[in-house]
Amino acid sequence: MKHRIISFVIPFVALVSVLVASCGTQMPQPGIDGSARVMGPQSAQGGIMFVLYAPKAHKVAIVGDFNNWSTNADQMYDREGKGMWSITLPLKPGHYEYKFLVDGEKWTSDLGNPKRVKDGFGAFNSVVEVKP
Repeated sequence: MKHRIISFVIPFVALVSVLVASCGTQMPQPGIDGSARVMGPQSAQGGIMFVLYAPKAHKVAIVGDFNNWSTNADQMYDREGKGMWSITLPLKPGHYEYKFLVDGEKWTSDLGNPKRVKDGFGAFNSVVEVKP
């Protein structure tokens, strides 16, 4: 029985790896509390979509140089009430630094986005490059 399971699992894992690689999709990273997996910024209809998994949050904002670091300008939405906060922003081509602000007090970089720079406060800002 053990041999049959292994002979199924190995080809299945290989197939998934090939599909992911052929789609050019990045592998998701842990969410803010490590309990879910999320993607970094993605091109979407209407602009760039940002997503943060924060199931205990009551409100989430995306804050960056695209909105002059305003903590109120771009509030994210948890449309299904399951802690998956998202927003799509119509960003013009350029280089943008950003963070998420959870419940008005917890600043966090985008764990699904490996592109980051030092923020000057001992942590990191996430970076998104929007191509023309």
